[in-house]
Amino acid sequence: MREFESIQGDNLEESDMAQLLSVTANADAVARVRAAIPKGPSLSHCNECGEEIPVARQKAVAGCTMCIDCQQYAERMKRA
Repeated sequence: MREFESIQGDNLEESDMAQLLSVTANADAVARVRAAIPKGPSLSHCNECGEEIPVARQKAVAGCTMCIDCQQYAERMKRA
């Protein structure tokens, strides 16, 4: 009977460890995403093409540095 209790205890510890690793991995992923979110004031003109960035976009996307077309192109290149 003590052997069974010992095995259950080991499984519980492994289960707890797996859950802890999962929570840690999720927290790390959230931290990476938050770090990638632009901060600060948006630019009035695109860093890539020089076109004016609409005021609505500047307000909607904090720290925006590219117009919509350049941003979409950059995201497509990042995925490829």
